Amino acid sequence: MPPRKRVVRTRAASASREGGDKHVPPPVPPIDQNALRQMVQDAARQAAQEAVQQAVQEAARVAAQEVVRQMAAAQQGQQIPPVQVQGHQQPPIQPVPPVQVQGHHQPPIQPVPPVQVQGQQQPPIQHVPGVFQAPPPPPLYLPGQVPEVDETLMRVMRQMKTVDLETFGGTVDPGAAYNWKHRLALCLQTINCLLRLCLNIAELYLRGDALVWWDGVRLMRDGDMTYEDFLIAFDKKYFPREALHQKRNAFEHRRQGTRSVREYEREFCQLRLFAGNNFDQEDLIRRFLDGMRVDLRGRCSMVTYTSLEDLVDKAAVQEACITEEQKFLKGARVMI
Repeated sequence: MPPRKRVVRTRAASASREGGDKHVPPPVPPIDQNALRQMVQDAARQAAQEAVQQAVQEAARVAAQEVVRQMAAAQQGQQIPPVQVQGHQQPPIQPVPPVQVQGHHQPPIQPVPPVQVQGQQQPPIQHVPGVFQAPPPPPLYLPGQVPEVDETLMRVMRQMKTVDLETFGGTVDPGAAYNWKHRLALCLQTINCLLRLCLNIAELYLRGDALVWWDGVRLMRDGDMTYEDFLIAFDKKYFPREALHQKRNAFEHRRQGTRSVREYEREFCQLRLFAGNNFDQEDLIRRFLDGMRVDLRGRCSMVTYTSLEDLVDKAAVQEACITEEQKFLKGARVMI
């Protein structure tokens, strides 16, 4: 049996083997799959929230600019055309790619859809550095809630311009207040104004103190006001009891004095408006005669009259005759 060969190792080989054993990497610790998955979900959620917030801010800015444009166009009476901005479209948010963990399959995160504002596609508002951008004013009416124009009211307003009704700013004279109220009623009757529009027309002709008074009346009343309510409140304001009492007293004790018959008749008819309607033609004729001058009343009392107008006409003739007689007598005295 041949002798066994002896393996002789050199020192260099032994040193190389010992040195190589020192550089062997340590074992890899186990990876916490739940912690890694939570980190990935938090990062994706934060990215989605930032994208949604940016989209909402952009939509609010676009809506504010559209409101300003609509208000400017409405004040100029122009029709608002649809806005087409070339190349301005909100880019979709890119989905976050799933993170692949060794040995674990992570489901992809669904992307958050962009916020779409219906009918609003406007370029972003240009911000000037260092200049404060004031917020736009609120819209007068919400979209789709613009009130319709009452064509009947517009027609009545155009017709009122033809009747030339003066405005009313308030007065302390019951006669002036009555004249305006009577003139208003005649104008509304002339144009055949509907009852539901009479109050709107009356309000348009109030000015100054009268307008302030009517605004106060509306604030104190609950619910809608009617034209009848306006007339009742108007009478209480401008025809108080003490004023009516003074007018009735003046009608009972009126006198012609130095005025002419026509001037006396004008005042007589004005005072009659506040004395009531319980007078017939005979009462008016008797009261008118009682207030005439003595010389003129003596001539007119011997005639029968059919109406107050008949008495006024004949009294005016007698007055002219008395004036001529007085001039003749003065001329005769000068000649003597």
